[in-house]
Amino acid sequence: MRRWAIILFFFQSMQGESQTFQQWAQTVNWDGVSHWKRYMITQPAYMGPNALPVPQLSNGSIDSNFFIGSTINLHYSNGDNTQNATLYANYCLVKDLIAFDLSWVPYERYVMSQDIKEKRHVFSQFFYDQEAAGEVILNTNLQLLNKWRKHIHLSARLGYRFPTASGFGAARYSDGPGYYLDLSFAKPISPHFKLAGMLGFYSWQLQSDRHQQDDAFLFGAGIEWNKNRWRIQANVAGYLGYLEDSGDKPVVARFGIEKKAKRLGYLFRFQQGLHDFDYSSFETGIKYFIKKKQ
Repeated sequence: MRRWAIILFFFQSMQGESQTFQQWAQTVNWDGVSHWKRYMITQPAYMGPNALPVPQLSNGSIDSNFFIGSTINLHYSNGDNTQNATLYANYCLVKDLIAFDLSWVPYERYVMSQDIKEKRHVFSQFFYDQEAAGEVILNTNLQLLNKWRKHIHLSARLGYRFPTASGFGAARYSDGPGYYLDLSFAKPISPHFKLAGMLGFYSWQLQSDRHQQDDAFLFGAGIEWNKNRWRIQANVAGYLGYLEDSGDKPVVARFGIEKKAKRLGYLFRFQQGLHDFDYSSFETGIKYFIKKKQ
């Protein structure tokens, strides 16, 4: 009798951490007709940490190096702990004028709580998924006003996010394209310090019957220190969407350290979500410089 009681308790515990289609339908108030994708909330506050990231704050200068890199990322939040690898590459087409950089999350592993899954409307078919692959982000960078460089550093960037990810049904990625356009600038205040800023526009596709896309004001501000191949950056960045109370206004604080040694570069970054991004993130990795800066 005791054995059967233990088995019954185990079975009930497993049921408490599961979800059937009927439970999902009740959670999202399904209308009985619409496809389950229409109930996904494609906003940064309701998806994984790599779904709709805040673009990195530039320092008003394009990177004229040619490198590839790889990092390990750890994201912690209440109800969603995620680990992923990220691949980077940078290619300079014209020195001090045009460069391209690319990032991609080839593998992501995550564990979400029952409450988070229900909050994000995770579809029952994907309720137990724990792995995904991310999207490719490609940036085109253009240096501006080089003749004024002694006074101000200015660059433009056009970024595009390709919808190449998996994990949409598990609320990990948005399954839609997005792009941003921004100007970054930096003002040297000493031989090693500069103040940096970013202003721009961010837009991404939504899975919604009411709105096809969300548009946002992109911004950032911070400080940078460079000396002896060390670079330290601290800044706050984010974007503010126009849909009220939808989770489309992520703001983050970032701190990063990079050290270049011959053909290798080492980096460590920390990111803390301040609004609509409930993650504390750590990133560490290495860069390999294929061609030295000319």
